Amino acid sequence: MDAPLRIVDINNFFSATGGGVRRYHLEKLEAWSADPRLEYHVIVPSDRAATERYGRATIHHMRAASALGSGYRVIANPLRLRALLKQIQPDVVEVGSPYLLPDLVRYATRGLNCALVGFWHAHYPIAYVRRPLGRMRMPTFASAAERLAWWWARRTYGRFDATFAAAATVQNQLHREGVEQVSYAPLGVDLGLFRPTRRDRKLRTSWGATDQDVVMAFPHRLCEEKNLGTFIEAYERVRATHDGDVYLVIAGRGPEEQRVIDLSERYPGQVHYLGFLPRRDDMARLLASVDVVAALSPTETFGLSAAEAMAAGNAIIGSEELSIGEMLTQSRAGFAVPDRDAQAIALAWLELLSPGRAQLLGARAHSYATQHFCWNQTFESMLKVYSKASENRQRHAFAQARGEWGAGVATLLDQDRQKERRPDPDVQKTGRSGVSA
Repeated sequence: MDAPLRIVDINNFFSATGGGVRRYHLEKLEAWSADPRLEYHVIVPSDRAATERYGRATIHHMRAASALGSGYRVIANPLRLRALLKQIQPDVVEVGSPYLLPDLVRYATRGLNCALVGFWHAHYPIAYVRRPLGRMRMPTFASAAERLAWWWARRTYGRFDATFAAAATVQNQLHREGVEQVSYAPLGVDLGLFRPTRRDRKLRTSWGATDQDVVMAFPHRLCEEKNLGTFIEAYERVRATHDGDVYLVIAGRGPEEQRVIDLSERYPGQVHYLGFLPRRDDMARLLASVDVVAALSPTETFGLSAAEAMAAGNAIIGSEELSIGEMLTQSRAGFAVPDRDAQAIALAWLELLSPGRAQLLGARAHSYATQHFCWNQTFESMLKVYSKASENRQRHAFAQARGEWGAGVATLLDQDRQKERRPDPDVQKTGRSGVSA
């Protein structure tokens, strides 16, 4: 039996309260911890140094500095990381966050002869550079900073043996920006957990809604990155236009939490704020019990919460950008709206308040999700990329070694082969080695 492929995941975006990135790693851990073809390791930034075992997999907690109260920690000690990777001796290392980690891992793996693979989880030249600076009304500076960020992306991800992107639109943009060797790897959904049959009428009743009402949900981090302010403005517009009740359920935490609390206090009985739902079972029950979900972030590289909402049978009002726009174009399961357009969101919302409209699009969403969002399929396609990258790295290392030793070693090898093929003259004369005629 071949030796198992030794894979290491390392990602500063992994946190105890994270969203899609955390779910990606947990699902991967669940799937690969029992796979005899693999030896799987995950390095997580932590407040302590510790090791856990989960099946055949190993989780390494590495002490890391807190990132300014964001809930994330940043691995920044190259010597500690190098010591751990030398101990593991990986065949493949996947780097899941940008900025400094790619260079840190490149240093830590020097001489280990392993393939380096990236996952483009954050569309940071747009999400964290251009858009924030654009809101500060500095378009020239924003454009220059974005170009610098894309240069950095080419310098880091562009030097990996392979890079994964979870949406075709993201893959195409990376290619346009000069990042090559990008493979499409959509994330998945637990289709046994997120499904329409989890619908809970008692939960709907607690919100004051009947089966005939249309309930909207906003199950995201409460921040401007998710377009919360535009969404609240759209809700006010719908209320001003629609004659009946407009039910809204919001779940999550974030810096804009007070705005949500104020909204729920202004419209008691129709706006319900649930806070953060730590249990996935509670989120699955929530999504199955609403009818429409807003997914308005224009910088999602996959949009896992939108995919889970579709699997639960919800129509979607989402951004027309990147992965969300891609999902809606392909599935026809909702409305793709322009960025920060409260009027477009309100018009789509009013359309879905029409009898039967949300249910029709929700059925389309569920059908699309069950056909396209499969974790096992994603992980198998990733393994093929890992294996190819590792094999290419091994071939490159062998060729490089021959080149570094120079022609002398190559000549010796060739001479040995020629000696093996050259007939022994004594054998030619007698047919027996070492006996004269």
